[in-house]
Amino acid sequence: MSRAPHSKAPPALPDRPVSFDTLYEEHAEDVFLWAMRYAAGRSGWAEDVTHDVFLKAWEHRAWLREEDVRGWLFRVTQNVALSALRRENTFRRRVAALLFPSQRTETESTPERALERREAVRSATAALDRLPGQERVVMGLKMLDDLSQREIAQLLSLSEGYVSKLISRAQGRLSAWGWKVDDGSP
Repeated sequence: MSRAPHSKAPPALPDRPVSFDTLYEEHAEDVFLWAMRYAAGRSGWAEDVTHDVFLKAWEHRAWLREEDVRGWLFRVTQNVALSALRRENTFRRRVAALLFPSQRTETESTPERALERREAVRSATAALDRLPGQERVVMGLKMLDDLSQREIAQLLSLSEGYVSKLISRAQGRLSAWGWKVDDGSP
């Protein structure tokens, strides 16, 4: 008597797989709008991000479920957009705009002031990059997109309480690293 070889069963496919055509038709506009939040008015850039997001969706199409696809697409859009921004340094310019609203004076145009500004932007960007993934995404949506906790919760398919907890943790980390974080309250 011999034993049958022990084989692993392949992972189960989702109950309700997503048709790629349907996925694109139903979500392309949302993905484009999400990408535009990071595009600084450049629709061509947002189209490129949208294209890259749907390439990733194509690669993962067998595993996507209708119930989770919107949140998944949002997270992929966020990741693709942030990667693109880092590559072209636009992310640093957006952080600079938050840190230094456009109020130029003669003292700000000195080489010393430009160096201070560049160092502050580099430091702020590095601090945001150090945050754990979900905290970084939530803080990006809060600070860069000016979304409310409710909007963030809906986009990420999280509870408002958990979003509040992530924001609080991120603010605590940033404060511990020497950054003053505006909580948005009057």
